Amino acid sequence: MQLTNRFRSHSFMAALAVTLFSALVTAVVLWKGTDGEGWKQTIRSDAKGYYGYLQALFIRNDLGHEPDAWEYIHHTPTGTLNKYFCGTSVMMAPWFLIGHDQALGDPKVPHDGLSVYEQKAISIGGWVYLLLGLLALRALLLRMGVSERVVAWTLVSMGLGSTLLQYAAVQAGWSHVYSFCTISALLLVMHKLATGARAAWVVAAAALLGLIVLIRPVNGLVLLALPVVAGSATWPLLQRLFRHPWMLLLAVITGAAVVFLQPLLWHAQTGNWFEWGYRSEGFHWDRPEVMNVLFSWRRGLFLWTPLLLLPALCAFLLLRRDRVRGVAVLAYWAINLYVISSWWIWYYGSGFGSRVFIDHYPVLFIPMALVLHRASVRTWLAARLFILLCIALHLAQFTQYHQGILDRESMDREKYQHTFLRFGSERAERVGGIDQGPPFHPKGMRTVLQEATDLEERPSRYWQHGHIVWDDRAYSGRRVCVFNDTIEFGTMFRAPVGSLPSGQELYLEASVMRYEEKAGDSFNTLGVVTITKGDSATFYYSFRINPVPGDRDAHWRRLFFRLPLPALKPDEEVAFYLWNQELRSRLLMDDLFVRVQAVNPY
Repeated sequence: MQLTNRFRSHSFMAALAVTLFSALVTAVVLWKGTDGEGWKQTIRSDAKGYYGYLQALFIRNDLGHEPDAWEYIHHTPTGTLNKYFCGTSVMMAPWFLIGHDQALGDPKVPHDGLSVYEQKAISIGGWVYLLLGLLALRALLLRMGVSERVVAWTLVSMGLGSTLLQYAAVQAGWSHVYSFCTISALLLVMHKLATGARAAWVVAAAALLGLIVLIRPVNGLVLLALPVVAGSATWPLLQRLFRHPWMLLLAVITGAAVVFLQPLLWHAQTGNWFEWGYRSEGFHWDRPEVMNVLFSWRRGLFLWTPLLLLPALCAFLLLRRDRVRGVAVLAYWAINLYVISSWWIWYYGSGFGSRVFIDHYPVLFIPMALVLHRASVRTWLAARLFILLCIALHLAQFTQYHQGILDRESMDREKYQHTFLRFGSERAERVGGIDQGPPFHPKGMRTVLQEATDLEERPSRYWQHGHIVWDDRAYSGRRVCVFNDTIEFGTMFRAPVGSLPSGQELYLEASVMRYEEKAGDSFNTLGVVTITKGDSATFYYSFRINPVPGDRDAHWRRLFFRLPLPALKPDEEVAFYLWNQELRSRLLMDDLFVRVQAVNPY
């Protein structure tokens, strides 16, 4: 009867409801997609690297000799190296094997690991890890004395009001739902130890910690959460553990054995016991982007997941009731925020919201649950209202993101205001521009090529002029470049072979003055950046030049574009130009500028 009541509890039903909702989102948003084959997007981007271990080990048997894959393969003198750590692959493996077994029984599907069976199995695994993580966090909060209703609201708010939904339902191939699950489980084991469980539980904690590090090494900082979970029992717990040195030694060996799986894979790939897959990536410890990480329009935590304001506020409020836990959770916020914001690409690439904080939700939401458990009736009502509003906003923006209304890469204030709570397929893919951060440059960058042109008759070394006419509307001088229903291409920037250094990552910054007689006339114009070798392109990137569809008639506007470029080979050249796609745009262009910077050696 007690077990039945436990499964009927509000908090258990909340965890189950969140998981079922995530499964529904997977089926509708991911699996169905626009053509019924959206499931093919399960393994893409970062997920390709994690999944690459499984394909190499269980299908192709070519670990260390893998085919080219720019997303994650590095070529070394002694073999190919997978960029990523293998913990996510370990968590995926059971579901991959189940799906692959089904695929082998169907002669109509490919047996390369990318059939509908394997990719859908990965999604199902994401649901399971989400449910296990929620149940572990539920058990932890109940053990800490939090009431059923507060635990239920905490789980629902986390599952529906944060980016956990995106990375459990749509992007289960990424590492975050696995980190969420394992960290939740570790916190539960920590609390068991702090409340008198046998010292042998420290071995289970060590195994979980090893897996957490194997998924994402920097998440080893979760050890800082011990005082958040144990509170005033932290020091007595440590004293008790040190009275069992052999158990501690066994725990260290267990955790090390789990982590050692990665050196084994490195050795199998390259013959070296230690490798660093994140080449050309790293931390800028001297210039963390704290304010951008928290508040920026691009991917700011509190802007895109305002629900996190409540756990942050409760971290301070907890100081008044439990100083040990309050200080510990604020330290946890501060240290992890510093590490997160020091990563060279502080917004962590394209995506929805600040995904990197998902790993830390189990820790960050504990103060919220503890504070709301003792809240007054008025405060509890206000908190629930705030949670509901945050869930509504999050689900609205989640819908916009998957309708293509939001810019997946370069959101800014103008685009946010233009798209705020606007829906409909007619608004999809209408914002543009590109403003990506520079490549990793611990020793700075230097300008290697720079040139501007005002389209007058002065000679230009790198600009090849398009259809130039005299026009009184010119921004400067008398000459402008024209695009209309007969002119497809205009003035082009071209850095020929030898004009840029090879072997160094580059950063291209460009700007143009653009004139529209009628707002929106240049909507279909694309900016294009290419790297070519002879007649073939080795790199191609295109984007709408207008940040938003149109601002006002008869208006000159300066447009800026920023884009990192891969290191050139000695026989490659770079070009930047505008393309009047389908000859549907009408605009004038003047005063063009390009600067190319190279990363200094490090």
